[in-house]
Amino acid sequence: MKSRIFLSTVKFAGTILLGLSMALLIACGGTKVYNVDKTITYRDALYNMSTVRQVSGREEAKLENGDVVQIRNKEKKELEGFFKENPDTMVTMIVDLDDQEMIYLRMQVKNYSEYSRLKKRFDSALKDITKFMGDKKATQLKLK
Repeated sequence: MKSRIFLSTVKFAGTILLGLSMALLIACGGTKVYNVDKTITYRDALYNMSTVRQVSGREEAKLENGDVVQIRNKEKKELEGFFKENPDTMVTMIVDLDDQEMIYLRMQVKNYSEYSRLKKRFDSALKDITKFMGDKKATQLKLK
């Protein structure tokens, strides 16, 4: 009689231990580690983003005399005056990837409205890159 009680207690304890170990294995299987290379494709160039820590944007205007002026974060009135004084200015919009540069856009801009249209496109690309870098599952981004 005592051996039956002992055996049923051992079976019950074994069942409990088996259930706990299965629950532990299921819980461990839920955490996934994604360790893949992230890349951005833009204009037939491939940029490895796996080790990039900081992404930022830069906008430069090159004047006829060769001087380069930073125009990012300037006020609308200031930029309107700048483009009025310097028509056909070469504007370059660059994505800085730590120590690497990705030239997103380079073209001559006649006035503020052209610049504003290009800036919206550039800001949208920066937003896409930021979203891509925050997504652990995404591995490739193709910029337009």
